Amino acid sequence: MNKKTKSNNSLNDIHKKAENFSRGEEIANFVSHTVGAGLAVLAFLILTIRASWTRDIGTVASFMAFGFGLIVLYTMSSIYHGLNPGTAKMIFEIFDHSAIYILIASSYTPFLYLVVNSPMNKIILAIQWTVCVLGIVFKVFFTGKFKMLSTLLYLIMGWMIVFAWNDLVSNINRVSLIYLIAGGVLYSLGTIFYSWKICKFNHMIWHIFVILGSIAHFFAVYFLV
Repeated sequence: MNKKTKSNNSLNDIHKKAENFSRGEEIANFVSHTVGAGLAVLAFLILTIRASWTRDIGTVASFMAFGFGLIVLYTMSSIYHGLNPGTAKMIFEIFDHSAIYILIASSYTPFLYLVVNSPMNKIILAIQWTVCVLGIVFKVFFTGKFKMLSTLLYLIMGWMIVFAWNDLVSNINRVSLIYLIAGGVLYSLGTIFYSWKICKFNHMIWHIFVILGSIAHFFAVYFLV
């Protein structure tokens, strides 16, 4: 057995463990996050312009990081769901799942840079991006497996801000705080449908919650400056 055959077999093994959607569900999944991808590009442009007004390179970089995370997530997801079954779809499934880690870590970046002034900002930021890298490695080798573990890891990353909560609420403005909490709640509620396999179109419903959560966090970041 040559290396190419082994590689294809490995991808097939991964895909067998992955979710199987009906054609109608997959179309809904594709359309929902294609809309999300368009909104993500718009968000990136708006946030970049907004941050440039501050003339602070760190603010610009952190806002762009968040916008980039949005684009990566929704682009990878829409491509994955839009592809027909095959090797390319299997590969983009890995990209799709890995992009979730990128979005979570990038969502933390502007808040930790602009709001959290204690040493916890560097600690949490380092942990976020370290877990992001490790999570991507995990997805490469275990895509379609241990889904509850993956969901738990997403939630742990998402709510890690509680360790700097006092510093956060002391420095963040009320509008951004409300949008930040709303986004976290929407993302968390969405995981219920992500794991609810007997619910028809559960994945599309999860997509909608993710988009709503992203919109809330967009406004949270926008109003930081």
